[in-house]
Amino acid sequence: MLMEQKIDTNGVQLWCETFGDPSDPAVLLVMGLGAQGITWPEPLCKELQEAGRYVIRYDNRDTGLSSVVDFDERPYTMTDLAADAVGLLDGLGVGTAHVVGASMGGMIGQELALEHPERLRTLTLIMSSAAAADRSKGGFAGTETDPEVAAWTEDLATNPPTTVEGLVQTRIDLARIVHGSLGDFDEEAVRKTVMTELTRSSDVGRAMDNHTKAFAASRDRTGLISQITVPTLVIHGTEDRLAPFAHGKAMAEAIEGSVFLPVEGMGHGLSAAVQDIVIPAVIAHTR
Repeated sequence: MLMEQKIDTNGVQLWCETFGDPSDPAVLLVMGLGAQGITWPEPLCKELQEAGRYVIRYDNRDTGLSSVVDFDERPYTMTDLAADAVGLLDGLGVGTAHVVGASMGGMIGQELALEHPERLRTLTLIMSSAAAADRSKGGFAGTETDPEVAAWTEDLATNPPTTVEGLVQTRIDLARIVHGSLGDFDEEAVRKTVMTELTRSSDVGRAMDNHTKAFAASRDRTGLISQITVPTLVIHGTEDRLAPFAHGKAMAEAIEGSVFLPVEGMGHGLSAAVQDIVIPAVIAHTR
């Protein structure tokens, strides 16, 4: 059964979509910076459902159909976004869940495991990091920004798109840069996702800006994640230009008993070729 609804929690309203039987073990899919819940590919959601999971994907605050806030008046961090996720589970009547976080969603997942471990069955961290933000230039503290990503960021700042097509092309360009060499780059699939996101959001730029501020305001977890005790799977691509491979390796080494799945040629994204590896791994980890 597929169902869409909105849940009130922590002074915001979160849109979510569920796949499957609520009596099955829940899998909470947490997406990254500025990204909407629909960025989780439907094949991934449906295969998890067919494997007997109750799948939940949702829009973090400031994204998609969830509440938009004034960050300057109501600043928040990854810890607050983790509290949102707990409130979402409460609203759905879910006591515990397998948490799967991608990119910034993995940071939220880490905060869930640190602050609310009793609500997690397992944790999966995909293309994520425990490091703090570099407030001076963006990216991660102690990590050089990839030159092509830096050039894209500078061009966006100096030549912001003025049309819908320009905005879409800008997002496609970044997706191509960070794709990696695993599988072909599917421009039409990216275009379709971006266009759908634009129809579901009143202000895509605000989501990016506010999440970037939240990332910058959040704590460094590199010295904290050794406290994570829930069974953890770390999946990371060897060609990730946004969260370099060393970040995934460091998380796996810091979290005792974790399983590390390096993916050769994977960049920063969930393309079809990546899904072929990630989906079976998540199904196995959430048994």
